[in-house]
Amino acid sequence: MNYSAVKTSACTYLGFYGALDNASYDLLDGCLDEILKIHRFRHIEKYYGEAPEFLNKQPYTDYLSGAEGLYLCAMTLGAEVDIHVRRLMCTDMPRAVVCDACASALLEQLSDEYESKLAERVSYRFCSGYGGSSVEDIKPIFRELKPERIGMELLPSGLIAPQKSMAGVVAVGKDEKKSCRNCMLLEKCQFRREGVTCYKSETK
Repeated sequence: MNYSAVKTSACTYLGFYGALDNASYDLLDGCLDEILKIHRFRHIEKYYGEAPEFLNKQPYTDYLSGAEGLYLCAMTLGAEVDIHVRRLMCTDMPRAVVCDACASALLEQLSDEYESKLAERVSYRFCSGYGGSSVEDIKPIFRELKPERIGMELLPSGLIAPQKSMAGVVAVGKDEKKSCRNCMLLEKCQFRREGVTCYKSETK
């Protein structure tokens, strides 16, 4: 795992850019160490040579164009992280916020590393809600994968529990990188206003 990349990503989530003072650096280091000790990263996946019916619509067809196949994937850091952050919210709110950002960054990093091993060439993860897709598409993904087996739950609100979890599609046979181009938050993105992105990429 790229420890430095996780810290950089956590800083981006927190809105910190550039060098940190010693106190902030120590807080970030300490929070990341806490999350690393308690997380229980788990994943589940299923390969498809052809897209399931619910993906035969835009923007998925654009994302999957030219792909040899796809994986549906779901990943979680486990409930332990959620419990830890909630406890901190009652005792040390600043630390809770930093731990939450570290957990988000760690989930992204571990998921990227896991997905890169699924095939020789894979594209970025496309989750429900990306590019104008419906957040409701998480429901058929859950039906297909049954990620309850790794401790994930789809709540009536459409949110996933534990909070540090996600699920989506990974195209196989192409290596397209993440881009702001099709993000539904493009016009309102605070990251872009500040000249950065919420991910590491050469393309904005």
